[in-house]
Amino acid sequence: MTTDPNLRVQIDHQSKHIDIRQSAIQAFLNCPRRFYYEYVLGIEPDYPNKQRPWATVDTGTLFHEMIGAHYLGADPVLAADAYITEQGFHALDPEVAKARELVEVMVYGHIDDIAQDGADVGETTVGVEVPVTGTVKDVNGWTVSIHGRVDRLIETDDGIKIIDDWKTVGPLGSSLGHIQQLGRYAMMLRQEQGWRADRVRTTQVRKVKRTKPGPYYARPWVPLNEDAYKSHAQQLRAVLTGIVDKVTASVDVEDYVFNVTTECDWKCRVQDICLAHQYGDDPEMIVDIHYRPKGQEGTE
Repeated sequence: MTTDPNLRVQIDHQSKHIDIRQSAIQAFLNCPRRFYYEYVLGIEPDYPNKQRPWATVDTGTLFHEMIGAHYLGADPVLAADAYITEQGFHALDPEVAKARELVEVMVYGHIDDIAQDGADVGETTVGVEVPVTGTVKDVNGWTVSIHGRVDRLIETDDGIKIIDDWKTVGPLGSSLGHIQQLGRYAMMLRQEQGWRADRVRTTQVRKVKRTKPGPYYARPWVPLNEDAYKSHAQQLRAVLTGIVDKVTASVDVEDYVFNVTTECDWKCRVQDICLAHQYGDDPEMIVDIHYRPKGQEGTE
């Protein structure tokens, strides 16, 4: 089986094995129809001249690249340059320059806030962008391998182990909206590496240029005991059961319900197809004209 879970769900019917990204699981929870198009059918917009426009997700990724470089002791500016270049963007493009200016304000402002508050005192970074894999067996007779990447692993002077997930947000909130994702990370790390997290948290940084009153960041966290790990395991198995039932049955797109979320406002990659379904247009024509298999070259 050729495994490339970055692009789509990989299904081996002979060995009854499935490879899936953590992001695909989250997509299934948020909007099963998006999951179908992006991870089962495996398509993405076919942008003219091979260049996709800068998107909200790029702003979040640029923040991750820059703050990750900071915690690795590297230069955040060089990390920003590298991301923009690797993604094929032009630094002088107005949208790119505007986003970069915002992210630099967020990153360096956040670094200053953390230093002033002493929020990192007693914490040691043991890993940044750490790849993790977990396996769940006997999901309706199938084995599912999950792949993900953890933003930051921390050990405190008191021996507490923390999974820290960076989020760029509007208003600051709790970690509960991300607890399923963070719980999956905790289980995968424990299973694969024997690294047992005592708590999971989100470091939330507001997407503003600091012209409004602070605070500009928050670090809500949730503890993990054995009962919590058991609960996350049960929830994961239930979600994977739903995914396995769908992807192994070769059902039609209509069997994947759509769900309106904030990502619709961010211009979900398959939003045009979804809207075609709702408006009674021809979604297959839109796919044929405006989309391509993931990983293929774009149009000239």
